[in-house]
Parts: sequence; C-alpha cells; structure tokens
Amino acid sequence: MSPRLITTLRNVAVTALIAVFFIVVGILIASKMQWTKESGAEPTYTEAATQKEVLPASAPTDWVTNGDSPFVAVAEKVKPQVVNITSEREVVDQFQWPFELLPDPFHDFFNLPNPNNRQPRERKFRVPSGGSGIIINRDGYILTNNHVVQDAKQITVKLEDQREIPAKIIGTDPETDLALIKIDTNIESDQVAVLGNSGNVKIGEWAIAVGNPFGLGWTVTVGVVSALGRSNLIISGGGPSYQDFIQTDASINFGNSGGPLVNIRGEVIGINAAVNTQGQGIGFAIPINIAKQVVEQLREHGTVTRGYLGLVPAELTPAKKEALGMDAGMKGVFVDDVQPNTPAEKGGLKPGDVILKLDGESVDDVDHFRFRVAEKSPGSSISMDVWRDGKERTFNFTLADRSEFLASASQQAPKQEKEPWLGIYVDGLNSSQARQWNIQADKGVLVVDLSDDSPARDALQVRDVILQIGKAEIDNLDDFRKVADEIGDRKQAILFRVQRGDRTHFEAVNPELSSQP
Repeated sequence: MSPRLITTLRNVAVTALIAVFFIVVGILIASKMQWTKESGAEPTYTEAATQKEVLPASAPTDWVTNGDSPFVAVAEKVKPQVVNITSEREVVDQFQWPFELLPDPFHDFFNLPNPNNRQPRERKFRVPSGGSGIIINRDGYILTNNHVVQDAKQITVKLEDQREIPAKIIGTDPETDLALIKIDTNIESDQVAVLGNSGNVKIGEWAIAVGNPFGLGWTVTVGVVSALGRSNLIISGGGPSYQDFIQTDASINFGNSGGPLVNIRGEVIGINAAVNTQGQGIGFAIPINIAKQVVEQLREHGTVTRGYLGLVPAELTPAKKEALGMDAGMKGVFVDDVQPNTPAEKGGLKPGDVILKLDGESVDDVDHFRFRVAEKSPGSSISMDVWRDGKERTFNFTLADRSEFLASASQQAPKQEKEPWLGIYVDGLNSSQARQWNIQADKGVLVVDLSDDSPARDALQVRDVILQIGKAEIDNLDDFRKVADEIGDRKQAILFRVQRGDRTHFEAVNPELSSQP
C-alpha cells in the first residue's frame, strides 16, 4: 500500500472519531435540556438505603416530596389500633347525717336520734377511671395496663370510629401491670397492631407514644428511646414487681396508660405504663416481649404462673468480690438470703453464695436474673453454677409456683393493726416489699407507711429500717410489737435508731405531736 493511501485512510479515521464524539456530546446535552427523552429506568435516590432504615418498609416515596413528616404515616397506621378504655370501680365509705355530728344536748332538745345507738351507714358509689389500649388480634383481644381496669365493675371500649362496646376482663397480671380484655365486634385487619421485638430496641432510636385519653381523641408524641432496663421505680404506690422499663422522652400523657409505644415502622415495642412526675418529659413503657409472654398465659389460663426459687438476690459489689476471693472481672448475683422450705434451700443454695450462670448463661444483673427465673414454668428444672469457698459448683433445682408462695405468705403474714402504734406501719425484711425495694439490712423492721396523723411523720420515712427503739434492739416484727406494747401510751419523746439508705442515725418521736394542722 502506498504512503499516500495510508495517510488518506488515517485522516478519514480521525475525522470519523471526531464526528462520533461530537454526536454523543450533542445527544447528552439535548437530553439534559429536555430536547429529547432520557433513556433508561426510573430515577433512583441515593438516600434510599438510608430511608429504609428510618422509615417503614412500605413508605411511599412521596413522603419526601410532599413535605409530610414520616410520623404522619405512622400515626395514621396506628390510629385505628388504639382504643379508649373507660372503667368504673365500686367504692364504699361510711357517713353520718349532719345532725348526728351535733353535741348531745341538741339531740336531747330536738328529740333527735342518738347517734351512739345507730349503726354506721355505708354508701356505695362508682368512680370512673380509664386509659388506653391496643387491639392485638381480630378476635377482639385488647392489651392494656392492669391499673386501668383493676377492680372494675364495668368496662367500655371506644373505637376509632366512635363505637362504644362493653368489654370483659380475660385476665390481669399486677406483677407486670398488664391486663387482657376482650370485646365482641367485627375487627378489620388494619385495626390490629403489629407487635415488634423489644429485644432489638436501641437507645437513640425513634419512639412514638400513641394513646386515646379520656375519650377526647387520640394523641401522638414523638421522641427517642433514652434508656433501657429501668427498674426500682415507685409507681402507683409501689409499682409492679417485675420492672424492665423502656424509658423515653416521648411524653406519655395522662390517660395514655395502656397505649402503645411504637417504632418508626409502626410496630409496637412497648406498652405505655407510667409518667415520671419528678422529671417532665420522661415516660416508661413495658417491653412488648414481656407483654407477649403474659398475654399467652392470660388468654389460655386467665392468670400468670411464674417459677419461684425462694432466695433474696443482691448486686455483687467489688467489695463483696474481694471478700470472697473472686477476680475483679467476674460477674454474678450475690445470694443475700435463702428462705426455708423453698426450692433454693432444698437444692443446696446458701446465703453468701454467688450465682454465676443459670442454665449455662451468664448472670450479672439482679433484675434480669429474677426475670429469667420467673419466665420458667413451675415444676421445671434449672441448673446454676455457684461460687462458694473459692470454687465453682453446680446445683440443680426444681422451681415452685410463685403465685402459690405469694398466697401462702399472705395467709401466714401477721395482720397489721387497724390503728398501728404511733401510726407506723411496718413489715419484715423478708417481705416482698423489702425485696422489691432492695432493702439491704440484716435486722430490723421496714417502715412501709405512715398514717396521716402519725407523730412520726416528721422523723421517719417510708423505706426506713427501724433498728432500735429506746434501748431495745429491734431484730424483727416480734421485737417491734413487744416494744410497742411495753411503751404503749407513753407521753415522753421516744428515740428511734433507723437505717436510711447507707446511713444509720437517731430520730426522736414525740407521741403527743401530730402532723395534722
């Protein structure tokens, strides 16, 4: 081939490449200026992966483009699942007619009946209360708090469509403050709540509290999960025995008890249970995984049975580890006491032992240890690895029924006097109240209440442990009663030595003083 031909072909090829380049650039420019249609699939957003993490899986794409908050769709989804609950409980009190309060001379002058000859009259009336609840299946079962329907004589459920339907109690569980009620009506699929998994809840994730308080209409508040595993809360005069609350700064309005705490996908992660009156904007919810276990038993049996060991667990402090010769990194639950004739005693457990594992799983927290025992069925067998005398040992136990123990303890417990000495209500250190409050004391009696006119109200407090009265040591309830009988109606001030938290000190109580104005 001649040099001239080669040069000609090279020039043609270069010209063709340049032409193709400009044609492609022209097409691209034209498409962006909408002179021609863009080819290819529908546009995708780079935020899509992130949106899937914070929005419901079924979230429509126009949530972003129409300016609505994602909480709008969550609220609309959950709204028909939340109901208002109105309950009425019966209250009985005694009363006197006004003329019966007049001095005796007026009765004689006007020939009125002598009040001393008349029997006290009782008056019965119903007090309304209520809260919220969530529909959990199409059969009409509704989950709520025990305190919403406790002792109710009549329960009415108001649905989102304003229908009011009578409900009946299927079962209650005061120890977790949960209750299951039922209505007989047609339930649509969109009215049934989706129960999530509270085991996957993380601090910092979105939390939406929904309720239908006082029949005024549903409310929605938004925040985040601010803490997990909250316990030892004093709620409604003591609170449930089993506490593992989800804490949230999504305000739980009064009347929202029993309503759902949901995640960004509209799944129920907790049951709204309490408001912290000392800290605004702090609420607590019962984890839905606990509620699931309770609901199954309430629906099948109407009651909840729990495993029972019969020991008093306590936190394993660094000082206790050192005293027991344990490594600083070891974890477990300290056995503060073992009650007689219980599975714990029969299985060989002793005070001062440290429980390291339960059924092969590590134990490092008192509250979760109690939950793990309670979730076992009565009659089931468990094994525990225990630290004793510098060695690990394995013990086997057959669990008893906690409800039977509570009933037996209630029958055997000494009845509290209607008018306790100096208005001081006390209980033993082995009582359920002492365990719930995690009272750490070897001897004494626990102050559980003080009457309104008690002269000791300015000196003593609920949760105090009375260790000494005058010169008498108080080891137990018998000692307290004995001293109370001996002192009786003494008028002079009485010296009490009490343990309050980690501190022990003296308080003087003047029997002639009253806290009432």
